Amino acid sequence: MSEHERVLTRLDDLREELLDTLVAAIRIPSITPTFPGEVYDDVVGAEGEVSRLLAGVYADAGAEVDVFAVDPGRDNAVGVIRGTGGGRSLIFNGHVDVVPPGDPTAWRSGDPFDAVVEDGWIRGRGSVDMKSGLVAQAFAARALRECGVRLRGDLILQAVVGEENLEHRLGTSAVLARGYTADAAIVAEPTGSTRPMSVMAATPGVLVMRIDVAGKSAHSCLRGRMLRGPGTKEPIAASAIDRGFVIYQALRRLESDWAITKYDPLFEPGQFTIAPGSVDGGARHSRSGAFIPDHMSMVYAVFHPPAEDQDAIRTEIEEHVAHIAATDPWLRAHPPVITWELCYPGSRVDPTHPLCTVVSGARERAGAGGRYAGRPAVEAFPSAADSTWLCAAGIPAVGLGPGALALAHAYDERCAVDEIVCAARTYALAAIDWCGA
Repeated sequence: MSEHERVLTRLDDLREELLDTLVAAIRIPSITPTFPGEVYDDVVGAEGEVSRLLAGVYADAGAEVDVFAVDPGRDNAVGVIRGTGGGRSLIFNGHVDVVPPGDPTAWRSGDPFDAVVEDGWIRGRGSVDMKSGLVAQAFAARALRECGVRLRGDLILQAVVGEENLEHRLGTSAVLARGYTADAAIVAEPTGSTRPMSVMAATPGVLVMRIDVAGKSAHSCLRGRMLRGPGTKEPIAASAIDRGFVIYQALRRLESDWAITKYDPLFEPGQFTIAPGSVDGGARHSRSGAFIPDHMSMVYAVFHPPAEDQDAIRTEIEEHVAHIAATDPWLRAHPPVITWELCYPGSRVDPTHPLCTVVSGARERAGAGGRYAGRPAVEAFPSAADSTWLCAAGIPAVGLGPGALALAHAYDERCAVDEIVCAARTYALAAIDWCGA
């Protein structure tokens, strides 16, 4: 029996233990403590619990383990399995934090963290994004050790914090700065879908912007006079919400243009968008209908091709808003204010890169003869991921992990057990083929 076959057989034997560990991980409510709406002191520390749980599996796999935190209670775990020499090194990366579960009564069981295994699925917040992939990576490393497979290159396992709120400085970037780098990386983002577990070779750039529009408040009964205009230079009132939706419609038209002008062959058509996420407006001193609103703010997530310069994207949007504002007398005198709250570059690995070839081949062999048979697609992941910071550090990084992205962050989040096992098999085969054995 070849080393590949031995490892696959061992992972099949470890299936129940893998699931037990995953259940334990999901039952730890490791919500990102800085996520909007969360009380930091109430939730901080749970990320570190998951990291320490994984550190135990890393140790069982023969790794040298390092658990550390940039901010107290937010521990990362790293396991380094030293190679025998002469091979390429590889990182397995994933995040331990999860988004808030929302209303518990909207979950079928009433408990978002119950981690029930039934009907071939494991349910619970974080099952897709991305504890299933993290645990599968850890058990892939353990299976290698228990089969006596010695990799020539180092295998580095990384369980990091803060990804869900884009705090890479506390997680992936902190781990890399500590010296845990390699020749390539696989991130356990959920890439399952109707074509299970594709290879994620690119991520979009993401910008978050806030647009503030000012108005002039007055009694709401004066709206008619405001609309007709009193014939004076200074209007009696100006609705910030009316003017804000002028900007909204302008950005919607620009977004429609982007469906044609923004292109990357790895991404689905129309992937690059200007997505409104929140709108707030009213009179500053009251949120009742008694006043014409003097303030409106909109927060957008902007998704753009990874190769495009973010300064150029910002300039394009700012100039478009300024052009529309110049056509409106009120906005011309009171221009909207754009604040760029977050800039998250994209990442891209050429689909012909050896890493894509190795991971695709490993996934194909891992699923052979079963429901996941076939060569996986090499395509883009539609959102931000920590592969950005790995690529920025000069480490080619692709994503592959169990679970459908449509179920991540959703009520009744769930991941197929067979897909989790297939992912573990893929990780193990990819490590053998990339690192050498």
